[in-house]
Amino acid sequence: MIVLEQMASSVINLGIAMATPLALASLGEVYSERAGMINLGIEGIMLMGAFLGFHFTYVTGNLLVGYLMGIAVGLALGLLLAFMTVTLRVNQVIAGMGIYFFGFGLSDFLYKTLYGKEYVTIHKSIQIPIPGLSGIPVLGEGLFRQYPMVYLSYVLIPLMWYLLYNSRWGLWLRSVGENPKAADTMGVNVFRVKYLALMLGSSLAGLAGAFLCLGITGVFFENLTFGMGFIAIGLVYFGKWDPLRAWAGTLIFGFTWSISTTLQEFFIKAGYPGMTYFLLMLPYIAVIVALIAVSRGARAPKFLGIPYSRE
Repeated sequence: MIVLEQMASSVINLGIAMATPLALASLGEVYSERAGMINLGIEGIMLMGAFLGFHFTYVTGNLLVGYLMGIAVGLALGLLLAFMTVTLRVNQVIAGMGIYFFGFGLSDFLYKTLYGKEYVTIHKSIQIPIPGLSGIPVLGEGLFRQYPMVYLSYVLIPLMWYLLYNSRWGLWLRSVGENPKAADTMGVNVFRVKYLALMLGSSLAGLAGAFLCLGITGVFFENLTFGMGFIAIGLVYFGKWDPLRAWAGTLIFGFTWSISTTLQEFFIKAGYPGMTYFLLMLPYIAVIVALIAVSRGARAPKFLGIPYSRE
């Protein structure tokens, strides 16, 4: 019985941790798309956030500096993407893919240039128990013995959900995505809202990448994100452009990943190492099935992906 409780706690703990970078990236994309802006560069931004977070943590020995650099590079790339798509009116899909390839290539280039083939690790974040709550059977160890960034997500996601639906800024954001001309007529600065939405979303993507490296792996390597940025975009559709629904989708991925990791150890000990390759696919299969099952009938913001210009 005790062994089963420990296993369940371990699965919950890892599942929540793995869901967190996806949750942060999805949250940022919800805000971007609510303003009518598609950011297909999330994967590249996450990779740059992961590398710079790793590099500056290694150089300074300070995790906070690493996280701040992840946010900073996300902010910079979000500003670049906003300039291309809002000011220059470049196609959002093309601009986003450009940011993706830029982040993917540059992060790998910088890592190989600075570290070569040397295997470098950092002292990653540690899990901190919350007194009292962490003592709850099964759930306590899973939910309340976590990384600081996970605790931040517990607060940030509900807060940003509230702001989206219950603040003037949230109303402006939603109106720009649905009818920018009407919002402009009412005095809303459409271009500013789009800029801020993209910069916010990209900053969260950079933070997500930094956490993936500084909190979970403790190392950086090529394509560290394994497609998480694109999954985050898909989970926005799963969540029907709602922060809490998207968060639920990230938990599906996180728990499936955690369960598959646990089963890998079981099959290896049982003499079936080939099963590990199938188990690696399970989180992605789960997300695809969830998207098919839930996102039918989802209505995107009316002006999603459509550039706006004053007449």
